[in-house]
Amino acid sequence: MNKILLASHGPLATAMKAAAELFTGPTDRIESICAYVDEASMDVGVLIDAWLASRHVNDRWVVITDIFGGSVNNEFMVRMADGGFMLIAGMNLGLVIELVCGLDRLSLENVEQSVEQSRAGIVFCNNLATAGGEDEEF
Repeated sequence: MNKILLASHGPLATAMKAAAELFTGPTDRIESICAYVDEASMDVGVLIDAWLASRHVNDRWVVITDIFGGSVNNEFMVRMADGGFMLIAGMNLGLVIELVCGLDRLSLENVEQSVEQSRAGIVFCNNLATAGGEDEEF
């Protein structure tokens, strides 16, 4: 089965799962790891190793971390070669929904397309409001 793991500093991953499920419906195909929320989650490497050990051998995973270069992402980067998962940094709701809706068609190409669509959804809206040419103060 194709699945998604959301991983973050603090509770973002769990909140992102809940927000995505508002749009997609409840699913057991999304899991989360929240680092640095309590004493048991202070060692990100231990959290990730426990997740890696718990996976079913036939599952295919996309891991989405909150920020590129952060400790959570870096720990996944170290394990990528042996981990058997695709890794994306820069979690946002549009990306998560896109990937959840496409889990049955999971491929490297589809994941790359989802990342590109997610980038296109990041818009500085003030520029749209001032498209008439006048610079306005906010």
